[in-house]
Amino acid sequence: MELEEAAVLVLLSPGGYVLLERKSCSQGSPWACDVALPGGRIRPGEDSIAAALREAWEEAWVNPAYVRILCLGPLHATSRGSIVVRPIIAVTRGPLCVKPNSSEVDTVFWASLETVAGARPARLRHPRDFEVMGVELEGGLIVWGLTLRILHWVYSSLERLIGLGRC
Repeated sequence: MELEEAAVLVLLSPGGYVLLERKSCSQGSPWACDVALPGGRIRPGEDSIAAALREAWEEAWVNPAYVRILCLGPLHATSRGSIVVRPIIAVTRGPLCVKPNSSEVDTVFWASLETVAGARPARLRHPRDFEVMGVELEGGLIVWGLTLRILHWVYSSLERLIGLGRC
């Protein structure tokens, strides 16, 4: 089985916030109602950075001119195992006016990386009516699965990576 590659933008702002979005609950995709990092599949001719920046623009109105890439994270496999996702760690370098820019996304927001990744996951009821191990944010938004794994990796690795000069 050939793996599909995808990339997500882990965009950090001053004060330790990370940009997240909620996939629209009105569509029938497997990711409906999921809180996620902006991102998606890598198109032919794109690298992971270009894909993450394109997806962040298409989904959350993140202007690539105001993003500074720090480093590429390791590949993370999805629970389905057919897609591997590369996190692109970046910081804001100018004013951003983020908002949903696609019918695929219904909410875009900043969340404290420490609050999300530092919390102990609990068993929660997902809006699609199943249980997940995740972290609940204000408004009943739940971070779980691959997004939570990536944010845990970022939270636990960022200081070390910056110290090693790899970010």
